[in-house]
Amino acid sequence: MIIEGLSPGPLPPPKNIEHRFQTPDHSNAYTSVYNFHQRVLGGEASVIRARVLGFLLILSPNDTVRAEVVSTVVSCSNDSALYDLGEVYMDFFIRPFKKYKGSRTPTLQSHPSRPSFDLRKQEIKSMIHQAPDNHEKAKDLALYRDGYRCVATKTFERSYALKAYFEDYPDTGELQRFRSAVTNCAHIIPASTYFKLSNETKVHYASSVLAVLARFGYNVNNLDGPKIHSLFNVMTLKLTVHDSFDQLMLWFEATHLDPFDADLANISPFTTFTTSEPSLSLPDPALLALHATCAKVAHLSGAGEYIDRVQRDLQHLDVLAEDGGSSDVLFHALYHSSAVDVGLDVSTPNSDYVTALLYPRSL
Repeated sequence: MIIEGLSPGPLPPPKNIEHRFQTPDHSNAYTSVYNFHQRVLGGEASVIRARVLGFLLILSPNDTVRAEVVSTVVSCSNDSALYDLGEVYMDFFIRPFKKYKGSRTPTLQSHPSRPSFDLRKQEIKSMIHQAPDNHEKAKDLALYRDGYRCVATKTFERSYALKAYFEDYPDTGELQRFRSAVTNCAHIIPASTYFKLSNETKVHYASSVLAVLARFGYNVNNLDGPKIHSLFNVMTLKLTVHDSFDQLMLWFEATHLDPFDADLANISPFTTFTTSEPSLSLPDPALLALHATCAKVAHLSGAGEYIDRVQRDLQHLDVLAEDGGSSDVLFHALYHSSAVDVGLDVSTPNSDYVTALLYPRSL
């Protein structure tokens, strides 16, 4: 699929995309990455990392992100430094957003039963002026805000549809038009960034992810701990749509949605986030733009498929390769194993650790 005139695979020559460069440094940074990409065609790991850097330079969602990527690329003095930087953005930007496509569909969260629907609605109204501090509250408030339907397909939440059908709600005709399905509370920034941190290694990993987001200009304190469930970071999606969103197979830009999965063909190319309750925050356009950039870079660079293949290898690999060829498999195993839920305070990130991460050892 062509995205913004770009095709998956090799980076386009600088002369073909001169109109995309905002400054001389932007042009120089891309040229440096493009030349690096040309020199490493023999190694897939290097190629993927070079493409991640290149497409991120082309598709940065705003000036802050672009300036950060340009600055770090320009600071790289050799291929080893560029490889390390590409690895940072793949491991701590794309990988956290990317759900392995072979994993199961998002689990069904608890739903209000038909007899208790009106009671739950009153409880939800009482929470309107409270920030949700867990997944269940976030789901309830997002459902209420989103009109009890998937924001992408307009499919109604099944429990709401059943209540309307059996008690003859006035909007039954609209219910029949859009039908119903089980919905889920989808997070834009994954909740696992702050939870499921069972050991120090995972805490360092989460800190690294947040460090990248902070360097991209996002206030990670707004998503600290339970705040990850804030309404500006969640929306109601039908289960299958939620699954595709988490796999980076579908994304939102501005007021429209851009799918490239055949199963999502029935989704309108445009969606509008609205609420009848002004006090309830809508999904943050900046976070949606970040997710969209991640999805596009993952698709164009091949990083999405690469991460999926690493996960498959992890499931079938018994012995690591002596030449280091299994390093990505080992990385995935370290940071994506099952874990218990604990919190993480990132109000004061370790600045030395952040610097070491974003400015590779060879600089």
